[in-house]
Amino acid sequence: MSDFLLRQDNKITTSRYELSVIEKRVMYFILKTIRQQFVLVDEGQRDLFDDLIVTMDTKKLVKEVQDDNPKNVRKALKSLRSRSFEYDNGKDEDSDEYHWFEVGFINYGQWEKGKVEVQISKKILPFYVELTSRYTEYSLVVAMSLKSKWSQRMYELCAQWRSAGGFNMSVQELKVAFKLEDKYERYGAFKNKVLDVAQKELKELYDKGECDLYFNFSGVEGSRNPENLRFKIIVKTNEDSISLQDKDYTLRVELHRLFDTSNKPKNKIFVDDLMTKLRLDPVEVDRCYKKLLYVIQNIPDQEMARYMRFVINEEFLNLTPE
Repeated sequence: MSDFLLRQDNKITTSRYELSVIEKRVMYFILKTIRQQFVLVDEGQRDLFDDLIVTMDTKKLVKEVQDDNPKNVRKALKSLRSRSFEYDNGKDEDSDEYHWFEVGFINYGQWEKGKVEVQISKKILPFYVELTSRYTEYSLVVAMSLKSKWSQRMYELCAQWRSAGGFNMSVQELKVAFKLEDKYERYGAFKNKVLDVAQKELKELYDKGECDLYFNFSGVEGSRNPENLRFKIIVKTNEDSISLQDKDYTLRVELHRLFDTSNKPKNKIFVDDLMTKLRLDPVEVDRCYKKLLYVIQNIPDQEMARYMRFVINEEFLNLTPE
């Protein structure tokens, strides 16, 4: 199987769902087919309701899913019809800005005469084809090779944040995304059964040259039962290949997170003023992006915001630090 880059909206990467390893592999193959038939050459077939009809060769599907038993592949297709992903923007449910969304991965599956046909709802299709700068790109070969569903999910999350060098996420957010709210009450169990499993598999593949990244993680609070985790991503990539648009997006997202702008309006003004100035000079976007990577990878978590504010004021805004 030659490599192929898959893309999906970040909402899918971080949304609430759980698929088995084989179900996820089938979805990877469907995503590949959507890009081949609809995105890259625009030959996708729509029905009367504007849903997308995706047709795949059964032998190729079984081969790439790496399961010698076609019955297991058909079973995965059957399961996918009842599976869905759920997105919540985190706003108060009584607010006019609240947005909740749930949609099935496929509407139906049909296996006949050496072909598999699935229908993709027009409601989920934009998350695969109408991508803005907020998308996750990752290797199909790596994704298909992973043997744990937790490795699959963590690989996608790391791919989303690869250009930033890492990300913060609470244990509860991860458990919600993985549909594990009612499991692994103790952090140690969640760590052993989910995070350690994913880390070990990705690291082993990375060491063998078969994966482009892996992650290390630690508790932000430094306790044995942390509520928040810091993930650092180790990648094999050419930094110069990252587009200016991706650097601009990473800067904006990470700085808003770092300075907690949703709760601190003055910090939002601070970040917005910086981004406005940086966009006047692409060289400065690149320079600030590299400074941010240095801070993420080298400065203790509790010192990041203070240190980055100093750097921004001194080198980019020429202000006296607060």
